[in-house]
Amino acid sequence: MSSESSVYRSVYQAHYRSVIRDAERIIVSTMMSYGGPFAVAVSGGKDSVAMAHLVAQYSSNLIVLWNDSGLELPESETIVRQTAALIGAPVVVAKGDALNIKLAKGRDNAERTAKHTDQLAIIAPVKAALEEHKIRVEFVGLRKDESRNRRIMLSKYGPAHESKRWGCVTCWPMMNWTGPDCLAYLDEHHLPLHPAYLRVPEERRHEARVSWVWDSSREKMGELELIRKWYPELYRKLRDAGLPGF
Repeated sequence: MSSESSVYRSVYQAHYRSVIRDAERIIVSTMMSYGGPFAVAVSGGKDSVAMAHLVAQYSSNLIVLWNDSGLELPESETIVRQTAALIGAPVVVAKGDALNIKLAKGRDNAERTAKHTDQLAIIAPVKAALEEHKIRVEFVGLRKDESRNRRIMLSKYGPAHESKRWGCVTCWPMMNWTGPDCLAYLDEHHLPLHPAYLRVPEERRHEARVSWVWDSSREKMGELELIRKWYPELYRKLRDAGLPGF
């Protein structure tokens, strides 16, 4: 048991239980309004693992959808599959090729390259998987406190709405959660915790993110050094591929 998460649940019990009830209300309301089939988008991060466990309490008609963009952290697939096994859902992999897309596009315009990569390595394969499995609702473990744009979008459309980007209803049951809420939930229910969080001091663990192993737009944050330290084989692969900066 994590001492930090245990203390958090005790000190913030009223808040913690209220966000769980809020998520359950959103999940049940969305399922009743739109019906299935349902997908839970799981990256291996704390938010999506907690969300998948919550959603699974209310439906067995689920798939776990994992976007393997081609630049995921090496441990992510293990966490995704462990989560899927715990909730008894099959894993569907939406496969991208982010590394070669980035190599082909170059890095002269980081913002344009990022948008192009998002479209080809994330949006297109995920949308194709959603269409193939006739998914009516995709549950996503995203929180509004992470982005101003998310807060604006959720204020306008609510926690469940038809998404033109994804071609189905997207539902945000974790919209009002915080990072510590998610870690406390994982700890309480003995759910898998991505190793990336264990490299951060426990009091700052809620700030860590499970995302792409590398993104040119975040190099100034020292990510190349982290890759070299924690994933030396992957670092050599990226360097040998001719990626500038390695």
